[in-house]
Amino acid sequence: MKIKFILGVFALTIIMASCSSTQQIGKVNMISTRNVDSKNYVLIKTYAGSTTKELKKSRASSIEEAINNTVKAVPGGEYLMNVAIFLIKGKYYAVQGDVYGLSGTISYRGFVAGDKVTWEDRASLFDKKQYVSGTIISLKDDNTVIIKLDNSEKTVEISYDKISKIQK
Repeated sequence: MKIKFILGVFALTIIMASCSSTQQIGKVNMISTRNVDSKNYVLIKTYAGSTTKELKKSRASSIEEAINNTVKAVPGGEYLMNVAIFLIKGKYYAVQGDVYGLSGTISYRGFVAGDKVTWEDRASLFDKKQYVSGTIISLKDDNTVIIKLDNSEKTVEISYDKISKIQK
């Protein structure tokens, strides 16, 4: 009786695992779709592509495309280490890992941490145009930047498309 119960639990576990929509299909130490020189690379972001949102964003029809999507999502990213490769719903690929890039100033879309920027700010459609300025403190991802407002300790998260660099 115990053997039948154990075999039943084992069979159920295998069936449940095979029905999973996200399946890990491999692990590699380092992966890149570009040539990697022996420059001074540093860790930029750990566990990139690990959230459900990031997995959906990086999913692709090939492993190469999934690698590029994950690396591109991190400003200054060059390659991945400690990588897990996933098959999603049996037809898409996604990767998760630590993103490395060149040491020094990381630039993305022409912006670097420390740049003075400005943008239009309206509380509602009926308010007058008002321009706000601040200093970039972090390039969060491929869509947004974190800015410290001038004359304030407050920080805001804004899309790259909405900001303009102030000439020094």
